[in-house]
Amino acid sequence: MFNKIIISQQVPGINLEYLFRAAGIYLYKPHVVNRKLFGASNLHTFSYNQSDRGLDIEKLLQEIKDEPVGPEKAENFPIKHVCERYDLHVQKVEDFDLNRLKFNEQRHRSGYVVLNRFLPRNLTVFNPLDVLAIIDFESQSMSFVCLQDVENNLTPKFAFSIQLEDHNLSIKSSDDPKQDEKSSIWLKDVLFQRLLKWIDNNVQEATKSSSKGEIVSLSLINDLEQYNRFYSELKAKYGTEMVRIWPETTDPKKYVYEDVAIATYMLLLWKQEREESGSDRLQSFVDIGCGNGLLVYILASEGHDGLGIDLRKRKIWDLFPANVKLREQSIVPSDDALFPEIDWIIGNHSDELSPWIPVLAARSAYRCRFFLLPCCAFEFDGTKFQRQNSSVSQYNDFLRYVGEISEVCGFETAVDRLKIPSTKRTCLVGSTRTYREEQFEEYCSRIQSFIDSRTSGARKESDANWSEGFRPRDSVEKVRNCTKIERSIIDDIVRIVFDALIAKKRMASEFPGRNWNAGGRIGIGDLIKLIPQDKLNSLKSECGGLQTLLKNNYQIFQVLEGSVQLRIPTREGQSSRSSEELKRKPKKQKNPRIVNLKEKPCWFYGNHPDGCPFEEEECKFKHP
Repeated sequence: MFNKIIISQQVPGINLEYLFRAAGIYLYKPHVVNRKLFGASNLHTFSYNQSDRGLDIEKLLQEIKDEPVGPEKAENFPIKHVCERYDLHVQKVEDFDLNRLKFNEQRHRSGYVVLNRFLPRNLTVFNPLDVLAIIDFESQSMSFVCLQDVENNLTPKFAFSIQLEDHNLSIKSSDDPKQDEKSSIWLKDVLFQRLLKWIDNNVQEATKSSSKGEIVSLSLINDLEQYNRFYSELKAKYGTEMVRIWPETTDPKKYVYEDVAIATYMLLLWKQEREESGSDRLQSFVDIGCGNGLLVYILASEGHDGLGIDLRKRKIWDLFPANVKLREQSIVPSDDALFPEIDWIIGNHSDELSPWIPVLAARSAYRCRFFLLPCCAFEFDGTKFQRQNSSVSQYNDFLRYVGEISEVCGFETAVDRLKIPSTKRTCLVGSTRTYREEQFEEYCSRIQSFIDSRTSGARKESDANWSEGFRPRDSVEKVRNCTKIERSIIDDIVRIVFDALIAKKRMASEFPGRNWNAGGRIGIGDLIKLIPQDKLNSLKSECGGLQTLLKNNYQIFQVLEGSVQLRIPTREGQSSRSSEELKRKPKKQKNPRIVNLKEKPCWFYGNHPDGCPFEEEECKFKHP
């Protein structure tokens, strides 16, 4: 048996349920422990009853590992007949969920044998690995072995067991841990520490979430391994080149690979839909609020007829081939904004149109479906969504609200979680209706009544627009960083703030032998009270307000933690950042500009009562 202790520790309050919940995270979500992994796909799960002579788990693991493996995912995988040699009565289990096991109901079985395939993120470097786990109630253990004898660098090279003995959690192996120090160190310093964390902090809450229906990533995709493989193909096919030529100011590694992942999801979802319906016809689509259009480009390149619509054209649109249909247009929800010939309406971060995506799909045609990945929360009239349940975040409450809209629209709504580099990755999919086609007009009336109940504007029944108050955003994105305010207003505000600071006289110690008033420190709120209302109104219209304006004048002011003070000048070649600013982690600039400060006039030279504390040859700025 496993008798070489790699690590062991007393864990107060631990029980068998907590152990299996925590170890199960590694079995089903190995990517949370190893970032080189994408996830795990279940191949087989058996429940077993053991004989009276007991079960040598280590020997069983080795025998299964030594058996020749048949075709991939074949039903004659050797687990079953090897187990039978041990007098184990095995039975295949479908839809096994370790998080939902009722442990007090497991007396009629001894445990489970689970075969999962660990999928690497980078398929060009690593191969998928088959990992066998035995969940044994009698020995209170979960044991693991990788069935491939390769230098995989993804799993320990030897079999190991996570065990519970009298509130003592341990990881054991049969091999001498010193023979493979790398695997032993990983088990001690990474996996074991994660197990302690999951047991101590997360397991109870995770159990509650699971009982309420926790969302599992990619739950609508039937074959996770196929997703993993297809994503790698699309990433190589479209992602690498698109990152290289990306002309936008946004981060290409985030936006390109995020859209590749969404495209992978949509293409596999549509493939499953065709297989279930027996149709070979590729689905058509319209992407509302398509942004950079990359998702439209990938879907169209994979054979789907589609259209992307957005308020503003992007630079990258000109780089796409002619078959990629992109249209610069505003959408106002109305009878004129329907797509009766389209199969799917996509809303990927569609902003103020997000609550309208299920409505547009529902009213376009009975067979029209939708995919929605919401980001910012809006109401039907374009105003910000107000959270109704203070016990959850605004985002989660908005997801609930969009689910309610979908239900009113007559959709059976599925909720899924994508694997994308974004915190907001929960999507809603409406692919089937809850009513018969002859009730279509009736449901359109119900939908309009619901919209009217959520908006304040009085809408006449004859109005073409579905919401009187809805207004699309301007097609030209307004610069709102206080750089478009009249120069005279900026100069007046700078002078007011400067005079207030300088009135709190404090001589700078940085310039020995010279009196230079560095002024005091004043809170933003107190400074606002000194500025005339008409000038404050100009700031409000530019967003960001006084703090943004002062930060724009960084050569004069230093803004930290809600207060303002004068920036102490420094000599040429020295950093102008204060010690407080240096403690903060600087933000990385994608394309930092090289500025020759000697071309800019020194503000202190002409405006400070004591002038500039440096001679011109020492000052970073130009003296008249």
